[in-house]
Amino acid sequence: MATNKLLEKLRVLLGAERRAQIAKYESIKQVLKKLKKKENALKGKLKNETGVKACKQLKKEMSVISAQRKKGMKILKELKELKELKKENNP
Repeated sequence: MATNKLLEKLRVLLGAERRAQIAKYESIKQVLKKLKKKENALKGKLKNETGVKACKQLKKEMSVISAQRKKGMKILKELKELKELKKENNP
């Protein structure tokens, strides 16, 4: 194969990888927004709840959601750093 054809195939593959990375980044952002809304809704329910068992259950749910958000934010940060690193290497 000619060098130009190989380079074009490489560009197509790298472009597809980049699009997949952007799609993953956007989907994680959407999930994080939904988790934040759910966490805020649970906080509101917790304020209005008086039962000990129910409060305990709500706190447990909130801690799970909080852990999920932290994990998602960590992944989002890693993707962002990877994106910036690639920009620096390919001006």
